[in-house]
Amino acid sequence: MATMMYMFDVKTREYKGSRPAQELNGKPLTKSASATPTPPPASIPEGHVARWTGSEWELVEDHRQHLDSKGTKQGGTPYWLPSEGDDWQSQPRYTEDLGPLPSGATTQRPEKPLSAVKEEKEREVRSACDAAIIASLTMPAAREVSVAAASLAAVDPDGPDTILALHAARRDELLALIKAADSVAAVQSVEVTYAV
Repeated sequence: MATMMYMFDVKTREYKGSRPAQELNGKPLTKSASATPTPPPASIPEGHVARWTGSEWELVEDHRQHLDSKGTKQGGTPYWLPSEGDDWQSQPRYTEDLGPLPSGATTQRPEKPLSAVKEEKEREVRSACDAAIIASLTMPAAREVSVAAASLAAVDPDGPDTILALHAARRDELLALIKAADSVAAVQSVEVTYAV
């Protein structure tokens, strides 16, 4: 039975496969700068690689991206370093080294600050108010226009002014809820609805 050699990358020293040892005069050559006759661990957990230390194999975390068949980086563990200024708008970082992620790294994108979430929700409220006003004042067909106008005039002679006031009141109510919210979850729970 041929002696097996277990190859490793010269730079990273990670396991790269196996091959039979070359032989010279029927004797296997087991000295190599990039292989060892010592087999790597039989089981390598996902997200880890076996790395040759020079005397034994060790299991190390592997968070790097890898190239696909087209040479495009794929996978990897995205992370952020808030201590270095990463925030919710920062692009994720990826490591090129074997081992654990840097100290202080988080694999969850930092949350938007409450002020930014409130600003977005306020824009949503104002936009929905504008859409509700347009929808309330726009009638789809001529026959429906005359019926709707007569109904509106019978109920409220000021018609459009009342509709505007109702939608503005709802808008102001929603904006007050957003202003009073003390967490991102509370802002996100504000349901933006208008009666049309």
